[in-house]
Order: sequence, then C-alpha cells, then structure tokens
Amino acid sequence: MLFKADLHIHSCLSPCASLEMSPSAIAEKAKSAGLDLIAITDHNSALNAPALRDACVRTGGIHALFGMEVTTAEEIHCLALFDHPDKALELGEYIYSLLPEVKNKADKYGDQVYVDADENILGEVEKFLGVAADISYERLGNTVHERGGLFIPAHIDREIFGLIHQVGYLPDFPFDAVEISRHYLKRGYDPNAISGKYSYLSSSDSHYLDGVGSVINYIEAEDFSIEALRAAISKKGIVTEFK
Repeated sequence: MLFKADLHIHSCLSPCASLEMSPSAIAEKAKSAGLDLIAITDHNSALNAPALRDACVRTGGIHALFGMEVTTAEEIHCLALFDHPDKALELGEYIYSLLPEVKNKADKYGDQVYVDADENILGEVEKFLGVAADISYERLGNTVHERGGLFIPAHIDREIFGLIHQVGYLPDFPFDAVEISRHYLKRGYDPNAISGKYSYLSSSDSHYLDGVGSVINYIEAEDFSIEALRAAISKKGIVTEFK
C-alpha cells in the first residue's frame, strides 16, 4: 500500500515548540492534511508518546510511530523511531539520565510539558531538553537498533546539529536512512549529492500546527510497522512532496 507520512514533528514537550502542539491537536491536523502516518520526535524525551497513541486512536485513520530527536555528544540530531510507546519511553529514560544537570528556564527556553490525550498537563520536565546527551551517535544507533527501532540522522545538510557539518563527512554506519531538510530540497539541490549510499527522506520538523504535513513522504510498504518501513526505505522508493 502507498501511504503518506510526516516523521519529524515536535510537540509541546520540546522547549522550542508552541504550546498549541499537543498530541491531540497534531493528530487532528495530520488527518486534515491527509497524512496516514506521523511521529512525534521531541528533543531528548518521549513523554508525549502515550498521548499520541491515544490521540491517534481517537482521531481515527492516523497511525503513529513513537520516538524522539536525540542530541548526541557530537551535537548531532538523530531520530529514533519505534512501533510502541514503551520502547520510546525506555530509551527516553536512558537518554534523560545522560543529560547534564541543567534545569530548564521556561521563561527563557520555553515550556517542556507532557500531557494526556485530553490536553491535561501531566507534568513538566525539569532538565533542559535542548542540550547534548552524553552518548555518541554510534552508541545511540546501536542502542536504537538493539531495541528494534529505526535510526535516522536528522537534517544532515544543516550547519547546526547536522551530521555532515558536525563530523566533517558522511560516515559509514548502518543508518536506516538519512533525513534531508525541506529547506535544502526546496532550494532545488540534489539530495543524492549528500545522501551517499543511504536512502533519504524529508519531514516537516514542525514546531507549529501549520507546519504539520507541509512535507509528505509517499512510502510504499506492506504496513505501518518499523520492519515494513525498514524494508521500504532500503529500496530508496520514497517520494517527497512539499505543500
């Protein structure tokens, strides 16, 4: 089957995202944008994964993956995606333990709240999530794969937090794919020039509701599972469209 996906969206848990970005609002926006599959990938935490699961069930017609955008010790942003909220939450607890003891200042950096599907605030994360965890991208990738997840370095073309800029080259590592920013592709640059041997995709990386579904990946896969996506990605058959 062919479906439409946006696999890099930030919720109200990310300090840089709008408070309007509750999982339920994201699910509703995704449905209105014609998406079939979404993923919330907050910075260094997956605490809104259960709310996303419940919101997608309630909304109907929207499937979800669960994960986060981890900042590694090299200050590289990497997406970790899983089939089940529990897997994302387990990794989230581990990553949180590797963050420095820097408290968030909501008035300076932004709120970091996790909610339920009814948009009730369940708590606020104490540590600032916009910093690097004490884990290399290699160790993170191995950890994600050991837990059955997809490991994708985010926006590799960017000069800030992009893999190529931070490392100096595109390393030989078992990435499941690489993400290229929508800005790079919209400028007409050739993604194959920087993706190397890896399959690539793009996503909205949305921090506001209007951005959800502004980038759509058309993916041909048997179902919405991680394994089916891994097989589809390996065929380099993803087509990206901008709205």
